[in-house]
Amino acid sequence: MLHQIVRRPALAVAVLAAALAFGPGASEAQAQDKVYALAELQSPPKLRSTAEAGRAISESYPEDLKRRGVGGMVEVQFVVDEKGKVDASTVEVLDATHSQLGDAAKKAAARLEFQPGKAGGSAVKAKVVLPIVYKPN
Repeated sequence: MLHQIVRRPALAVAVLAAALAFGPGASEAQAQDKVYALAELQSPPKLRSTAEAGRAISESYPEDLKRRGVGGMVEVQFVVDEKGKVDASTVEVLDATHSQLGDAAKKAAARLEFQPGKAGGSAVKAKVVLPIVYKPN
């Protein structure tokens, strides 16, 4: 095999690139980039403060909907990183009873803080699906 690699420099480069892509250093990088599903975790992410979460949701409630007594439910999905922060670029609305509430819930979700999920004893990135309910007073 060594003779084949020496005779084919393009193949040698391809083999070296594959070794770098799948070698021990790469697996650590891939593990850091992996986003875990809740079923893969020893412990799921938990809100650091339900009071802070309630405040973020309340402050995001659109005034015109609140005034008219329009409430509803929004289901958002996002990634919580190893530090417990929501990756704002990953926040998406899966379902919403009203589009304005969906927009509000995205903003609220981006402000939430969690105790990170754990896998193998270490804090990891995890995908979370969270229902947010807006109730008029």
